Amino acid sequence: KGEKSVISRLAANNPKVLDAYVTFTVETPLLSERQRHELNPLIIRINSATCLPNTPVLIEVLQQLCVPTYCKYKFHNFPPHRTHGQIHGTHVYFKDVNVLLTGTMKPGELQRYLRGPPLEIEVHDRDRNMENNTKEPCLFGEDEADENVGKVSFLASKSAICNSFTKNKVWHPHGVAKVSLTDLLLGKKCLTISAPIHNCSAPNTAAFSEEDKNENITELVSSSSLLPMGHYLESDSLLKVRVEIAVPLQMHAEIADAQVTNCLYGCIIYIFDYNNSSLLHDLVEEITEINAKALQLDCYPVHLIGMALAALKLKTTLEKVSELDIVTGFHLLDGATHLVVLEGLKDKAIKKLWDKHFERSCRHEDGQLEILYNSQLAFHQRLYTDLEAIFYHFRLCKPLFTITEQPLLYVRGMVPWACFQALSRLSYLCRSKRLRDVIHGDLLPSAEMITALSHQYGVPLTDEDLFVQKPPLLSVSSDDYTVPGKVSRVKQAVYSSLDNYNEMCVPKNRFTYCHEYLSATFDPVDVVAACKESFAKSKSMWLSPDGFVFPGFKSSIESNLHPRMPDEARLEELNEKWQENALHANMEPVLSRDRWRWDKRHIDFDLYKKPP
Repeated sequence: KGEKSVISRLAANNPKVLDAYVTFTVETPLLSERQRHELNPLIIRINSATCLPNTPVLIEVLQQLCVPTYCKYKFHNFPPHRTHGQIHGTHVYFKDVNVLLTGTMKPGELQRYLRGPPLEIEVHDRDRNMENNTKEPCLFGEDEADENVGKVSFLASKSAICNSFTKNKVWHPHGVAKVSLTDLLLGKKCLTISAPIHNCSAPNTAAFSEEDKNENITELVSSSSLLPMGHYLESDSLLKVRVEIAVPLQMHAEIADAQVTNCLYGCIIYIFDYNNSSLLHDLVEEITEINAKALQLDCYPVHLIGMALAALKLKTTLEKVSELDIVTGFHLLDGATHLVVLEGLKDKAIKKLWDKHFERSCRHEDGQLEILYNSQLAFHQRLYTDLEAIFYHFRLCKPLFTITEQPLLYVRGMVPWACFQALSRLSYLCRSKRLRDVIHGDLLPSAEMITALSHQYGVPLTDEDLFVQKPPLLSVSSDDYTVPGKVSRVKQAVYSSLDNYNEMCVPKNRFTYCHEYLSATFDPVDVVAACKESFAKSKSMWLSPDGFVFPGFKSSIESNLHPRMPDEARLEELNEKWQENALHANMEPVLSRDRWRWDKRHIDFDLYKKPP
């Protein structure tokens, strides 16, 4: 970190030594200027944690039952770092320094990590001291936690209790502070951050590996022995961190990252209305064309290509996937929105899709349309090669926003963890406006999450799901001709021969006739004669079959007479004097209608406030 002297104090008490300080000093810096530029050390200092919660467990109780307070985090592929334990209190000062040599990372790997999710630092202030916590075996009903079996709160924490107390792995409730390091990409050398501390998420059964499941359980601890989660948000707890880097990153680090050889892939996301069938039709045809050409399937009929791509799995079928210019991803439809997430080679397939649909993002006649794309963002691997198909389509039983509004969805254990993560991430993704925010928030679900969501809330697809309505035929010219056998969305939108008896052969429609390598465009009918005939038919409707009809003369009184005016009998009935309860003479009125004297007129206004 550039300092030449370090002072440390004796941490453990010793009956022979009351106190001791150790100083370590060097004459010259450990790293030369050349080494600083090559290794580019990144220094993460955890200064202090302030306003730690005193509820629901008092600090004095934490000092007796728990180990000293410490912080723990993991930066990329570096070993996990843990600070020294400090005495419990509302304000804990760590003064911890961790030096990471980022120059040992691959080119562009640091930039990709900084653009991703923020660094999570765990604040452990209530880890139980398990050395003195011994428990004798007991029968069911003797333990305090047995009475909680069957309750929703017990089911919510079931996974944490069952999977926590395995050999050398004990989970305790703690706080988490998320530190964003994206400002380092702007060329800054020093960041001073005060990150709020919030509650951690309880571990899930699916998160543990098979090795953890096979390990022998050394001891079982009831839920009552686990300390409750601290009230970090209510106490406004903060973790103060300082981050320094020796050599600032370039201002155009993203451009340099996109030019790295191992960052081959790009991503593009489409979010549009469910009824926008034209865009969906174009996307499916273009993806089919790209994949068929890359897999050398373009010589087969279109229906065979679709069947082959639907049954293709990249993980088990193809070996050199990175060299193929194919498009992978998934398509979610829920009856209200289409969400299409695509990945492929950034300079080929993805750029081709963006160039074709760039103009659509500026138009609003088709309803909602959001295209999230950034040519400077590159990725080193694909995310969706393990799906059931190369381009996976699935439909939800209800709209996504309706599913996420269900309260029971947020009760832990009601739905699989992977399925809940997919719903949560896709819900935020549909409201995002930039691809950079999607990557920074880690909103792209994994292939496992998409599969779990499809199995939990998916319904079978129909032909109408992919194409709500048949797209209109396109007008093409001789320049749009494609070689026979090549998959093209234009070729499927036209007829190979002209049929004069087809219902689609109407005026103002043009059809292209292609035979071998000749192409021509002509009108199926005489457009001029058809227009004249249409105008004559419209003009003939100006007169009735009997000629011009005169309705007759009307006076001003007849013209101003209301069409729904009551008849004379009804007018005479309305002129009669009103009689109270004329139809119910044998019944007394509910409220008295007698008149009050003038000096008691204020009581008359209160007459109908309540029944007598």
